[in-house]
Amino acid sequence: MICTSAQRHQQSIANTAMHELKNVNAINTMITIAGGTKSMNSLCDRLKPEFKATLEKQAELYPSSIKHIYMELNGSYSFIDLKYGSVIALSNFCNLHNYDISTIDNLFEKS
Repeated sequence: MICTSAQRHQQSIANTAMHELKNVNAINTMITIAGGTKSMNSLCDRLKPEFKATLEKQAELYPSSIKHIYMELNGSYSFIDLKYGSVIALSNFCNLHNYDISTIDNLFEKS
């Protein structure tokens, strides 16, 4: 198979992006994709203000649990990456009626 220079360029960009994806420890990681940049915000950054306020109130009673939730939210960029126990805890602390996918997705602003 013969690749054109444009295809090689796209592959090079994809390889760069994959390398960056392996190093997503920073809260705002810049990934170069197809010549542009996209800022990835952690779930903690995207958590809606009303739920942040609720978690802050809960932190007075359950500091260790809320700290653990924030740590996981800071290290995750999609709610699908959250541990099941963290989803249940987040649902309970935010006073949600259930923890199905659409309910959890609604906790976060769209990026």
